[in-house]
Amino acid sequence: MKQYSQQQIKFISENFQQGQKAIQSGNFSRAEKLYLDILKIDSGIIDAKNALAFVYTISKQHAKAIKQLQDLLKFNPNDANIHHNLANNLLEEQQYDNAISHYQTAMKLNPNFADSYIQCGLIQRKLKNFDASLELFNKALQLNQINPKAFYGLGLTHAEMGNYPGSLEYLNKAVELSPDNMEYSLCLAKVLESADLAHEADIQYHKTCSQFPSFLEAFLAYGDLLAKNRYYDEALECYQHAQQLAPENNNILDNIGNTYLGLADTDKAIASFNEALSKEKNRVSSLVGLAKTYLEIGKLDTAKEVCNQIIAINVDEPIGYVLKSKMMKSKPEDNLAQDLLRVSQSNPLAEDFQADINFALGKIYDDQSNYELAFKHYAIANKLRNQNLGYDIAESEAEFTKLIDAFTPDFFKQHQHIGVESDLPVLIVGMPRSATTLTEQIISSHPDVLAAGEATFWPDTVKGMRHRLNSALEYPDCLKELLPSHARDIAAKYESTLAKISGAKSMPKHITDKMPHNFLNVGLIALLYPNAKIIHTKRDPIDTCLSIYFQSFNDAHPYAFDLTHLGTYYRQYLRIMEHWHHVLPGRILDINYADTIADPEYWSRKLIDHVGLEWDDACLAPHKLERSVKTASHWQVRQPIYKTSIQRWRKYEAYIQPLIDMLND
Repeated sequence: MKQYSQQQIKFISENFQQGQKAIQSGNFSRAEKLYLDILKIDSGIIDAKNALAFVYTISKQHAKAIKQLQDLLKFNPNDANIHHNLANNLLEEQQYDNAISHYQTAMKLNPNFADSYIQCGLIQRKLKNFDASLELFNKALQLNQINPKAFYGLGLTHAEMGNYPGSLEYLNKAVELSPDNMEYSLCLAKVLESADLAHEADIQYHKTCSQFPSFLEAFLAYGDLLAKNRYYDEALECYQHAQQLAPENNNILDNIGNTYLGLADTDKAIASFNEALSKEKNRVSSLVGLAKTYLEIGKLDTAKEVCNQIIAINVDEPIGYVLKSKMMKSKPEDNLAQDLLRVSQSNPLAEDFQADINFALGKIYDDQSNYELAFKHYAIANKLRNQNLGYDIAESEAEFTKLIDAFTPDFFKQHQHIGVESDLPVLIVGMPRSATTLTEQIISSHPDVLAAGEATFWPDTVKGMRHRLNSALEYPDCLKELLPSHARDIAAKYESTLAKISGAKSMPKHITDKMPHNFLNVGLIALLYPNAKIIHTKRDPIDTCLSIYFQSFNDAHPYAFDLTHLGTYYRQYLRIMEHWHHVLPGRILDINYADTIADPEYWSRKLIDHVGLEWDDACLAPHKLERSVKTASHWQVRQPIYKTSIQRWRKYEAYIQPLIDMLND
C-alpha cells in the first residue's frame, strides 16, 4: 500500500469532505475537480474513483461515468455494485446489450440484488422481451414482496402487453407502497387512460397534479386528456399552471392557444399564438394555430396571409399549401395545385404528408370543376391511407352481428330495470357526413338546449366496459354483468361529460351529442337511458359515402379509404339501424337531409317536437348560432341551409362504379 505524507492525508481528507458538500449543493463541477485532485496523488484510490463515478452519474455525464466504472472493475472485477452502477449508465446511453450483461453479472455475484433484476427487467420490457421482463420482476418480488419498483415494472410490462386489468392491479400496488413517487402516480393515470377508463384517469391525473404541483409532465398529460375530451376550461387551467412551471416552453403556449380556440375565445387564442411567435417568429405550429383561428372567425384573407407566411418559411414544406387549400375556393390562376405537385414530386415525404397533399389536390380540382383530376388525387390519398390499415370486411360484419345478437327484445325486457330516469341527452346518430352537424345546430338553437358536439364518451365507455365491470367477457357479452349501480355510475359520468363539453353553468333541459358512430351504441344508450331521445340522420347513400371518401379522416374510420369497404360498411350500418328500429319501436326519429333541405321549417318543427320542447323560431336560423364548430362540416354550418351537396355524386359517377355496385347489391 502506498504511504502518504501527513500533508497528503490531510489534503485527501479535506477534499473528500468538500466533495461531499459540493455534491449536496449540486456543484458537480467542483466535486469533480476535488476528486480528480485526490487521484493526482494516487490514481488507485478506490473511494475517490467511486465518488467520481457517482458525480458523473448524478450529473448525467454517463460516458465519463462508464469509463470510470470500467476502470474500477480492473481493481475489483467481482464487485456486484460496480457492475450494477456501470449497467445503469450503459442503460442511459442506450447500450442495452452491454447493460444487460453487467446486470446479469451483478445478479450472479449477488443473487439477492433486487435492483439489478428490476433494471434488467425494464430493459427487457423496452426491447419487447416481455416474458423475460416479467420473470425478472417476479424474481425481484420473491426477494422482497413489498418492492414498489417491481410492482411498477410489472405494471408497465402488462400495460404494453395490453393486459390493462393486470397492469392496473400492479400499478395500484406500487402507488400504495410508494405514495410519494410521482412517476408511479402519473403512470397509473396514463394506463387508466389507455384502458379507456377516462373518468378514472381524470381522477388520477387530478390527484397526481394536486399532490405534485411542480410536476410539469403531469400537468401537460392531464391537460392533453382534458383537451382531447373537450373539457377546455379545465385543460386551460392545467396548461396555464404548466406555463408557470416552464414559461420558456412555447409548446405550452400553442396548447393554450388551441384550448382557447376550442372555447371559441378567438381573441385569446390569437394572443397566445402571437406570444409564442414573439419569442420565435418562424414557429410553424403557432402560425398554423393562428391561421385556423382566423378561419374560425371567417377572416379568410388574414388566414391566407398567415398561410403565405408558413410557405415563405419553407417553400418545400406542404403544410402551408394544404392549409391554404381549405380556406379558399381555388381557381386555376392561383397556382395552388402546381405548388403542391412540385412539393410532392421534389421531396421524399412521409405517406401521411403525401396523403394530405392529395386530399388537398382533390379539393382544389373539385373547386375548379375538374372532376377527373379531383377523383384521381382523392383516390391516391385514400390508397395511401388504406394500405396500412388492414380493414377486414368479414371481421367488421361479425362485430355488427355480435351487437345484433346481443341486443335482442328479450335482453331489453330482462334488463328493463337497469336504466336511469333522466332525459337530459339527445343523441344524434348516423353515418359521418349525413348532416348530424346541421341537425344538432337546429336543435341546439333552441334556448333550452346546449350542444356537446361529438362526445367520445360512448365509444370510450364501450372499449373500457369489460374493465369497468371487471368481467372476463368482451363487450357486449359482459353486459350480462351490468348492475343498476353500474348504470347510475355511467350515466352520472356521461351527464358530467356533456356539461363540461357544452360549458353548462347550470343544467339545461337537454344537451345534444352528435357523435355519428353512436349508431353502434344505440342499444347500450337506450338501455341506460330509456327516456332519452334518439335522432337518426340520413342522406343519399352515395353522397354520404363519397363525402366520407373525400375527407381526410383518421384511423378510427378504417372503412373510409376504399370504395368497396365503404359500400359494405354502409350496408352493415343500414342493417344495424333496421335492427334498432325493430327492438326499440318508436324510440328513434329518422330525418332525411334532402327532406330537411326541401322543407326546413316542417322538419325543424318535427325535430323540436320529438325532443319534447315548445317551438322557438331561433331553430329556423341555425347558422346564426355562435359556437365553435370542430368537424369537417365547419363552413356549412356558418351558412343558411343550402342544396349544393344534394346529388353531388353525379359529377363523379364515371369513377365510382364499385361503390354504386356495392350499394345497389
